[in-house]
Amino acid sequence: MGVQDALAAMLVCEAESALLREDPVRLQRRYELSDAELAMLSGAAPDGYRVTYTGVLGKLRSAVAACLPDTVAELLGGHRALWEEFARGVVRRPQPAARPFGMWESERLTAWLATQETPRLTAYARYELARATLVHDRDAALAARDAATVAGSGDRPAGALRLSAAARVETYTHDVTAGPPIGELPAGRTRVLLQRGWRAPVVRAYRISDGTAMLLARCDGTRDAAQVIAEVGGDHARAAETLAKLVLAGLVWPRS
Repeated sequence: MGVQDALAAMLVCEAESALLREDPVRLQRRYELSDAELAMLSGAAPDGYRVTYTGVLGKLRSAVAACLPDTVAELLGGHRALWEEFARGVVRRPQPAARPFGMWESERLTAWLATQETPRLTAYARYELARATLVHDRDAALAARDAATVAGSGDRPAGALRLSAAARVETYTHDVTAGPPIGELPAGRTRVLLQRGWRAPVVRAYRISDGTAMLLARCDGTRDAAQVIAEVGGDHARAAETLAKLVLAGLVWPRS
């Protein structure tokens, strides 16, 4: 606790700002302020706090919206109290340098939503964050470039297979591919395959079956196509056809 915590709280919480005017002694005790620190806070004009409050929230909103645009829209449109509660906590923490714009704040929001009773919002925030992470991942960009190059040459690699660095397999509690509107996402375990493009950093999303997810899970660089198919079991011909399509799409590659 201290003057920085008190100032951060006042900038994002109108109730804390009002406390300075209505019960400064209580604010002093809450944040363990010295008399000089309390006097410094009291000397600022209330209008200044309101302007700064609006500016801080605006910057936070812009940062998170850069990665989680639909999640932010849903929060501001129907869950503003949740958004303000999140803002009161996150604005006080130091942000690491050299991160993509909005990524740190978006990670904090996604983790925080997981502690709330917001299953649809949490699922969709995770989905948007996974897409944003893939866009900014350098290894994913290089893998997407390599996939585009090989696709143009017609060559198809052989050997032990691994999932491309340009792809991710995620599991969600709701069908995130159906939204927005986030509040209407159908409930149900949903497997999603994400793939980053090369020329434009667009992330494509595909709903996949458990069988396809099992194939991809075994493409870990220790098995060739025949071994992957054998371990999955079931209809080998269908599994081989699915695996061939995944290779053709640049989603599965030989171990480097």
